[in-house]
Order: sequence, then C-alpha cells, then structure tokens
Amino acid sequence: MQLEIAERLRCPRAHAATPLIIVAQRTVERDLVAGVAGCMSCHLEADVRDGDVFFPGASRESVVTASATPDALDRLVALLGLAEPGGAVLLTGRYAALAAAVASTVDVHVVTLNAEPARGAGVSAVHLTEPVVPFSDNTFRAAALDHETSMPVLLDTVRALQVGGRLLAALPLERPFGIRELARDATEWVGEREAGPTGVVRITRR
Repeated sequence: MQLEIAERLRCPRAHAATPLIIVAQRTVERDLVAGVAGCMSCHLEADVRDGDVFFPGASRESVVTASATPDALDRLVALLGLAEPGGAVLLTGRYAALAAAVASTVDVHVVTLNAEPARGAGVSAVHLTEPVVPFSDNTFRAAALDHETSMPVLLDTVRALQVGGRLLAALPLERPFGIRELARDATEWVGEREAGPTGVVRITRR
C-alpha cells in the first residue's frame, strides 16, 4: 500500500474518528510492505502483510473471490472519470477483479475492500469485519461498490470520497444524500460527491 494512503487509515471501531499510527517494518520506495497500524484510543492493531491490511478477525479465507466480464475495464474507467492519473480508488466485490487492470491502465492506487483482488503493482487490499471504510474523509477520488455492499459501507464510502469524486454502485444499492446522480441503467448508477450531509434518498412510487 502506498505510504500516503496507509497514513490515511483510521480506526474502524465505534469511537471518535482516530487516525492509525503506522509502524513500518518494511518499505519499498513509497510502498508500505509490512508493518503495524495501531489506534491510540482503543489500542486496536492491524497487520500489514505484503502491502495488504488485516484488521482483527479478518482474513483472506473469509472473503469472496471477485469476477468480472472482459469488457468491464473500459466501462469502469469511463464511469469513474479516471482519464487523468493520480489519487486512490476504492473497489468492492466484482469490481475488485479489475483492480490490477485499472492500476496498470491509469496511474492510480487501487484499494479493494473485503475482496481478494487480481494482484499487480498499485493494488492493495483491506480486510475487516466492521461495516465501515477505515480511511479518513476525502481519501478516494472514486469508488465502485458491488450490489452486496452493506448500507453502512455505502454511506461511509460517501464520507471517504473527495468532493467531486465519482461513485459507481450496482443496483439495488440506493443513492445517498450528498451524491448527485449522473446516469443509470438497468444494473448500475453513477453519481458525483457533493458537499453537505449524507444519507439515503428513498424513492416512493405512488
């Protein structure tokens, strides 16, 4: 995981937002390969192994292997507005299968959440049991969430998105407050993060 992204990790437990302190054991250039990320408030410790972050109780064995169709890469890059390099992108579920392809196509760092990604340079995985996105506000320039993403993770993703960042979500995920919808089809919607409160927009048919 890039050190700049690792330094934005925050404790997933239910207390005041607290950044994690990184103790690096091995780095390669600007990548954190091995180390510990600890919380000064509750003393939680997450292990960093091979660039991936494992919070207590999480393991690779407990995650779902992602899959994707061959033509999905161009669509994902376009919908997330990744024409320009830089920044970090969050992917879950089936979108995580495109992590290595996205990182090699566009110069971005890709973080997958509770999914075993296709490995490659510029890709790191975060595994945890709490339904949160364990990163500080305004960390990600874009995110793509699979249909199995929980509502708490959806709302926390909005918090972790930069203002103006794109959010792609698979149906039936609902569009939260703070996201301006740009387009949708029968399977997905894409929106843009706005400043202001977040929540869930519920559409009632009369």
